[in-house]
Amino acid sequence: MADFRAYQPSFTAGELSPALGARVDLTKYQSGLRTALNVFVHPHGGVSNRAGLQFIHEIKDSSKQGRLIRFQFNTEQTYILEFGHQYIRIFRDGGLVLSGAAPYEVVTAYTADDVQDLVFVQEADVLYLCHVNHPVRKLGRLADNNWTLTTVQFKPLINPPAGTPVVTKPGDTLGKPGYVATTYRYRVSAVADSGEESLPSNAGAVVNDLAIQGGINRVTWAAVSGAARYIVYRDDNGIFGYVGGTTGLSFDDENITPDLSDTPQSGRNPFNAAGNYPRCVTFIEQRLAFASTLNDPQAVWLSQSANYENFGVSSPAKASDAVTFRIRARQVNEIRSMISVRGLLLLTSGSEWIVTGGSAADAISPSAIKLDNLGYRGAARVQPIVVGNTVLFAQRLGGVVRDFSYDYTQDSYVGKDLTILARHLFKGREISAWDYAQAPDSVVWVVLDDGTLVSLTYMKEQDVWAWTRHESGADAFFEDVTVIEENGEDVPYFIVRRTINGQSKRYIERLHSRAFEDVRDAFFVDCGLTYSGPPATTISGLGHLEGQSVVALADGNVVRNLTVTNGAVRLQNAAAKIHIGLPVTAAIQTLDLDVGQVQGLGTVQGRSKSVSEVTFRVENTRGIFTGPADGERDGNVLVEYKQRRNENWNEAISLYTGDLTITPYWDWNTSGAMWVKQFDPLPMTILSIMPDVTLGR
Repeated sequence: MADFRAYQPSFTAGELSPALGARVDLTKYQSGLRTALNVFVHPHGGVSNRAGLQFIHEIKDSSKQGRLIRFQFNTEQTYILEFGHQYIRIFRDGGLVLSGAAPYEVVTAYTADDVQDLVFVQEADVLYLCHVNHPVRKLGRLADNNWTLTTVQFKPLINPPAGTPVVTKPGDTLGKPGYVATTYRYRVSAVADSGEESLPSNAGAVVNDLAIQGGINRVTWAAVSGAARYIVYRDDNGIFGYVGGTTGLSFDDENITPDLSDTPQSGRNPFNAAGNYPRCVTFIEQRLAFASTLNDPQAVWLSQSANYENFGVSSPAKASDAVTFRIRARQVNEIRSMISVRGLLLLTSGSEWIVTGGSAADAISPSAIKLDNLGYRGAARVQPIVVGNTVLFAQRLGGVVRDFSYDYTQDSYVGKDLTILARHLFKGREISAWDYAQAPDSVVWVVLDDGTLVSLTYMKEQDVWAWTRHESGADAFFEDVTVIEENGEDVPYFIVRRTINGQSKRYIERLHSRAFEDVRDAFFVDCGLTYSGPPATTISGLGHLEGQSVVALADGNVVRNLTVTNGAVRLQNAAAKIHIGLPVTAAIQTLDLDVGQVQGLGTVQGRSKSVSEVTFRVENTRGIFTGPADGERDGNVLVEYKQRRNENWNEAISLYTGDLTITPYWDWNTSGAMWVKQFDPLPMTILSIMPDVTLGR
């Protein structure tokens, strides 16, 4: 027999796969968990139960799948867009935007199936939308309840002068010695304040001989709305070259030699028909980039510099012209996503590529394009996400998530498999949606195709990547997630399919903030709502939970065993701040106890153990249960920590920070693992676990 105190100071490895149960040699074993349910890991090492999911609204048609897309103009103006079957609805600050008394909607051509494959990128008040079976469209915001959805025309935003320029000859040389009748042809383009140049006008012509002294041709044209200046080109053996510019509406040519290295652009729309619609979109170096059509799955198109909807080119090419190139590889694998990181990262179904301007130039241009292969992993269809300067992407096969970043020491892109320690969470599953919440805890929220929800706490510089899993009732099926900034935090919004009163419902729910000072503000119920007002016993407005067994936190006190009837519940005691929703059970289970080699005994693995007492270092915690095995609150396995200290009898128990010591039920086993569970809608943060262990033979 031997007694000692073990110590687990952090949980930064998250939930580890059962296949690692014997890998006590792994560094991350010492900070791992066997079970991490409805909790997340803080980058600094502690583990907390997640906040509850606040009910926002049922989607327009629960019989069809929807999609959530973020729209963020700045830190103050943020929106969640609900894309459904041929409609868009707008949410701001957790509320549905109305037009009069009805929800404001934008009509679209996208079906419920189409919206799942939409790829988008935002610039200021415009969201560009791509789908391989639809023309590129842009969604523009004019006001909360005034949005426009239009098809992108892919031409300069400024028009050329209307009609044909009039060419006269105030310096007519007809009849002068040596006169040779020559036809001079001119085109004029308009230039906007932004610097974008229009397509050239029709060609105007006149006969004269400017080679003779005194010869002058005058070109005049109609004014163009929004033009800051105009450029005049003259024909030279079939090529129009630059002869001058002006802010006026006329230009005199006194035999200026055309500059054939500066020619007017030719209009071009590469996405003008079915089969030519791009699959994905991003921004790179002040250009709008599209890639991968059905007809050309390995092609990439970059717009003119700073002119996002202009894919025009000149001959010879200018550095600012649109750029087109194709991946030349052993296999024709469709480009599935693009992202700007030290160049243009292209993820295809079979490989990864980086596009730069090469050694001759930093920027990509028509004359400077360099493609380098980075590997042959292959990417899934779900779009990658960026954490700092690192790209996370899902592999096409194997349910693997990889990080990808540039390593200066190796002068190449490197990455690792982030799912290798938690492979059991991804076996036979694929990622259907994910997004990254940077503040406050650097968490990636991941929805899998079987409706499960997992989260990844990721902080590369601290070598932290920790997976946990989440449930929300036995029948909850997560379908989508997106993250938007609200009130100084990154807030995940979910679409959750639930069975309510025998009917299938799709609800939009958002993760509530975990920032609060008073226990009465703790929100740890799912699909829940908050009542705040005069003390009340009957709480209505709960029709979305009709027939469900719910729990409440009423002025900081837990009220269980409530059932929603006719959209309402009745409390025994009146309360002024009430959170009501579905109960959430959070649980962690430690790995088999390992303390290395014990002098005179060797390893403790396989030896009988009994935990006589366990100390938890906690932060802002209340109401935890612990024991050597899993169990329910009313069973004979788990022991509750009785926390009431010096509060008044009718006052809510305060949250506690410090060390809690609990004597669990006596048990001998070879594991030495401990369970910690939170059954109530209350916060729990465990910073470390310190069990007192007795070793048997």
